[in-house]
Amino acid sequence: MLNHPSRSGSAYARLLPSTAVVLCSAAALVLTSYFLGASWLAKPLLGLPLGLWFVAATYTVWRRGWLNLLDLTLPAMPRVTTPRTFKPMPLQLRTLRRLAHIARAALLDIARSLWHLEPITAESLKSRIARSIDARPELAEPLTIALQANGPLTQAIRDHESVVPLKWVPTAPEDSGRSAASQRHDVIFTPDPAQGGRAITAETPDHSATWFDWSRPRPLAYPSVFPHQIDPACISFASLPDSDQHDPLIGALLVAAAVQSRSPMRLTLADRIRGRLPLDGHDQPGLIDPGAYTARSMTRIADLLIARNPDPLEPAQRIAASALGAFLVTPAARLSIGARRAIMERVCPYIADRPEAWLRLAALRFADMDDPAALEALHHADPLVRAHAEELVLDQIPFVQSELDHGSYDPLALGRVAAGLCLIAAQHEYSRLTFLKDDLVEDLSYVGWLVGRDPDTALLHRVLDELLRVRRADSRGLPASDHDSIAA
Repeated sequence: MLNHPSRSGSAYARLLPSTAVVLCSAAALVLTSYFLGASWLAKPLLGLPLGLWFVAATYTVWRRGWLNLLDLTLPAMPRVTTPRTFKPMPLQLRTLRRLAHIARAALLDIARSLWHLEPITAESLKSRIARSIDARPELAEPLTIALQANGPLTQAIRDHESVVPLKWVPTAPEDSGRSAASQRHDVIFTPDPAQGGRAITAETPDHSATWFDWSRPRPLAYPSVFPHQIDPACISFASLPDSDQHDPLIGALLVAAAVQSRSPMRLTLADRIRGRLPLDGHDQPGLIDPGAYTARSMTRIADLLIARNPDPLEPAQRIAASALGAFLVTPAARLSIGARRAIMERVCPYIADRPEAWLRLAALRFADMDDPAALEALHHADPLVRAHAEELVLDQIPFVQSELDHGSYDPLALGRVAAGLCLIAAQHEYSRLTFLKDDLVEDLSYVGWLVGRDPDTALLHRVLDELLRVRRADSRGLPASDHDSIAA
C-alpha cells in the first residue's frame, strides 16, 4: 500500500514551505494589482518600489505571528504564544482586535475594488470601513463622561446606577476650554450649583448633532416632530439640586446623551479607531430589542419620570420628557408599540403645552389600533399647533407627500401621516382647506403602501373631515364639539 503524504500533514508542509507560499502570494498580489492599474506600487520609496516594501511587510507580519489577529472569531488571544512580559488586558485586547478588524476591512475592500476594476477613493474606503467596524459593537470602548468639578454634587452624580458600560473621569480646571472631542470624552459636564450646569457632547464640524440642546424645543415641523435621531450637542440645566438631594435624573440624562453621541452619523474614522463605536451596532428599524443600550438608557429615564408627579414641574423633568418623547417615535427606539405608548402616556403631562407631544401620542395611539383615543389626542394637538403656527416656517406638504410616496409598512407610518395632516391644516386658512382636502384625498388613492388597506385610508379621510369640521366651527364661533349643529 502506497503511503502518500497528507495535504494537512507535515510531509506536505515540507514539500511546499510556508515561507515560499507567503512570499509568492504577496508577490502575486502585488503584480496582479500593478497590471490591473495600481501604478502607485511602482513608485520608489527609499530607493525601492512600494510593491517590494509591501511584500517585505507582509512577510514580516506573518513571521511575527500578527496575522493571527485577523481571525476575529477567536474569543481571546492564544495564551501559549503570548510572551510573559506582555499580559493583554481586556482594553488592550479590544484595541488590538479593533485595529486588526479595520486593517482587514481595508485590505478586503481594496482587493475587491481591484478585482472589479473599480476606482478607490478615500471617502468610499472610510465609509466601508466604518460600516464594517460598526457591526462589531463588542469592540467598543465604554462611555466616558468627564466631570469638571469635584465635590459632593459630582460625587452624587458619579454614584448614579448606570445601565450601560460607563467610566466617570475627573478633569482639570485648565481643560475647561477644550471640547469633548479633543479630550476624547463622550460628554463633559460642568456643574454649577448657583447657575445650573451644562453638558457638552463630542462633536466635530463635519459630524454635527441633530438637536442643539435637549432643554430647548426644536422649531415645530414634521421632521422635528418625528425625528430620525435625537443626539444632542449639549444639555443646559437651569438649576441643579443640592448634593444631599441629588436627583438621579441628572445622571441618567448624561448617560443617555453619551449613548446618543455614539450615533454612526456623529462618528469619524478616528473616533472608531479609538473605540468610540455605536453600542448597539447598525440601526435596524423595526427591531424589537429592549436590552439594547440605547433603549435601556432611555427607559431608565422613563422609569424615573413615571415614579414622579409633574406637579411641581422641575427643569430636569421637562428636559427628560422632551428627549424621551422624541426618542419613542424614532426608528431606533427598539421598543414595542405598546411599550412606547405606555411610556408616552405618562410622559405627555410633563410637556402638555407642546404640540409635538400630543402629535406623537396620537401617532402611537394610531399604531396601537386605538383610533378614538388617537383622534382625541389630535383634538388636543390642533389648537396648540395653530398657536405655534409661526414656527411652521417651511411648507409641510412636501414632507407628508414624501411620507406617502416613499413610506413603508411601518406601524407608525399611518400615525405620522395623520399628524402631518394636522400640521398642514394649521398652515392654511379655512377657505383653502376644502380644496386642499380634495387634493389630499386624490393623492391617498395612489399611495402604494395603502393598497389593500381600505380601513387605514378611510381613517385618514376621517382625520381630514375632523380637522375641517373643527376649523369650520372655529370660523363660525361655534364650539368644536358641537358638530351636530354644523352644516355640511
